[in-house]
Amino acid sequence: MSSRWYVLATASMLAFAYPGAGQSAEYGSNWAASWATSIQSAYVAPTAPKAASVPAFDPQPDLSFALPGATTNGAENQTFRMIVKPDLWGGTFRIRLSNAFGTQPVTFGAAAIGLQDYQANVVHGTSTRVTFGGGSPSVTVPAGDSIFSDAIDLAFVNEIGTEGLSGRNLAVSFAVTGASGPASYHGTGFTTSYISPPNSGDMTRKEDDTAFPYSTTSFFFLSEVDVMAPRDTVVVVAYGDSITDGTFSTLNGNDRWENTMSRKLHDMLGGHVSVVNEGIGGNAVSAARTGQSAVDRLGRDVLSLSGVGVVLWMEGINDLGGLATTADPVIEGYRQVVDQLHEHGVAVIGATVTSSLAPGGVPPANSPLLAATGPEVAGRYGSFQTDTYRKQLNAFILTSGIFDGTADFSAATADPVTGTLQAPFVPNSEGSAGDYLHPNRYGYQRMGVVGARAVLRLIQ
Repeated sequence: MSSRWYVLATASMLAFAYPGAGQSAEYGSNWAASWATSIQSAYVAPTAPKAASVPAFDPQPDLSFALPGATTNGAENQTFRMIVKPDLWGGTFRIRLSNAFGTQPVTFGAAAIGLQDYQANVVHGTSTRVTFGGGSPSVTVPAGDSIFSDAIDLAFVNEIGTEGLSGRNLAVSFAVTGASGPASYHGTGFTTSYISPPNSGDMTRKEDDTAFPYSTTSFFFLSEVDVMAPRDTVVVVAYGDSITDGTFSTLNGNDRWENTMSRKLHDMLGGHVSVVNEGIGGNAVSAARTGQSAVDRLGRDVLSLSGVGVVLWMEGINDLGGLATTADPVIEGYRQVVDQLHEHGVAVIGATVTSSLAPGGVPPANSPLLAATGPEVAGRYGSFQTDTYRKQLNAFILTSGIFDGTADFSAATADPVTGTLQAPFVPNSEGSAGDYLHPNRYGYQRMGVVGARAVLRLIQ
């Protein structure tokens, strides 16, 4: 047996051997993460509106009416309807509610899952009540903790069939009882979800959109949706920063690089693979920037996921450009994370870091990155010095031998002459010179194809 297969087989056997760790005791099936997000912090109300010149890295609607006491009280007697796209469909699901960054227990008085129609509307007759702890309609999640629901059988899945549900979304609704306190959330979901008014109570079974007048592009409290899947299902985790999170992907378009990777993998592996996204915009490998570092959040965001077998990891540009570090501490962070993943039987694909080099090493005056971060930070991202450190990091990823496989995202997206992102991959709009840090939809497609090939090389 090859070393690569040994890592994957070990993960599968361990998952089956310990059903108490989130696996089903039923022979031949287990829980597999079908959707996930990184809970990064507690939501804090903005202190000032964004300047009109700052581009929409995060297209968040105004939440001052939906969550008027967000910073202290959080949500108050109201319902969230989070819209999620399962990567793998099946007849039995469960959800995970997180209070990771809360300061007090949060009580969820009711929860439900249904098939999204459009907006916050739920397809008639599909809403299914969610229970916890063996049949209770409510659950209290302690501060710093998370809780899985009971298994939920969705009758509509069998009626429609998994092929007919491919690409469809679930509407996961849960009602906060009382005041939640600071609400744990993921900031940049690039998916529209919905919130009922404060003190509107339990709206979880409401099928009509009018119960949810407020929208958000963040994910609140919900961190994972699992599906009961064949035992040999491989869960692939995309781990990283904003380029994994999906900055400059299409709102509600599901065209991040891991979405393309997922489609390619499902074409080859059918229903025996699931891809989930654990990226955080602004995240760094070895230091706290946006959210905890990749080293520190590994246990919560990756190792705790149901059925995880492979991690495809691309990260480091926020250490190099945002924090002005050399490649050395990033490499040390990589070693720590890879060692921990291997200790838990998880295979790791190292992806090279894509270019952030600006033309000539200086961000253009009308660069979105310059408007968003200011000249000092944008200058660091776009500099030749940062690009030198990036190349050192990429050389380590490709040649160190610590990874079970590699995906050369940099080679797939960089202009071989200028060293910047290839022109067709640079997101831009009228009057903008473009963002030379994040690829656009086309660039993400190229990355997704490379990622899928790397995963297939590893597991086939």
